[in-house]
Amino acid sequence: MEASSHAKRVCHKETSSVTMATQVELSLNGPVARITLRGEKGIQILSAETRRWLRDIVAQVATADCSIVVFAGEGRTFIAGASIDELRSLDEAGALKDSRAGQQLMSAIEELPQTTIAAIHGACAGGGTELVLACDLRFAAEGAKIGLPETSIGVLPGWGGTVRATHLLNPAVARRLILTGELIAANEALRIGLVDAVFPPETFSDGVEARIAQILTRGPQVRQRVKHLLRLHAVDGVDLTAQYDAEAQAFAECYRTGEPREGMSAFLEKRPVAWSK
Repeated sequence: MEASSHAKRVCHKETSSVTMATQVELSLNGPVARITLRGEKGIQILSAETRRWLRDIVAQVATADCSIVVFAGEGRTFIAGASIDELRSLDEAGALKDSRAGQQLMSAIEELPQTTIAAIHGACAGGGTELVLACDLRFAAEGAKIGLPETSIGVLPGWGGTVRATHLLNPAVARRLILTGELIAANEALRIGLVDAVFPPETFSDGVEARIAQILTRGPQVRQRVKHLLRLHAVDGVDLTAQYDAEAQAFAECYRTGEPREGMSAFLEKRPVAWSK
């Protein structure tokens, strides 16, 4: 899924820290824009810095002359999620701010006028899955694992994940994914409607490109209108602002319990979590 040498590229990267933040690159090639995340050792982390870069690139794409936007990761994962170190450092007020900023980013992705595609080639967890839920179409490679494991570290999906998972999936399925925190296989994700197609790893790139080519045969203006109408139909009579506010408040309240500190410490120390009763 490499863009041609004539593509326009915009790349944000961290150069001053010992551990390099996940880079975000925009490649514009005709009607297709590709936003690629590249993390250290092939593990993409949505740190605060990376999310700022991603927000800026999404804003740029919103007015770009393209009709499809593809989100992809390079290496071992699609997106592994948020920075655990950053989450562990939050207090309740910081958690509320973090949740609302994450919601705004995912809503900006959801509201892009172009047809958006998540190309999920590897593990996709937490904030990565929240980004996937904000896309119009989701294609996965066999072997990919997808889920919302936040409850395992004492928090909940706070970047719009509880809202979008409930709207996209059967509410009972959304409840199971969030409460168990399990990462499910790509074929199971296809069965429950979390992804739209699954391709063998060796033909994943070709499969995604074939779907892009198919979409490009449809009118770009009518696709924009269809996207707008389907969003209206999906939330008819639902106060989304209130739902996102409730999610952010609940995310922040997790920090009042002390569970995030224990959950994230256990994760980083590779030990069993010891929840207080």
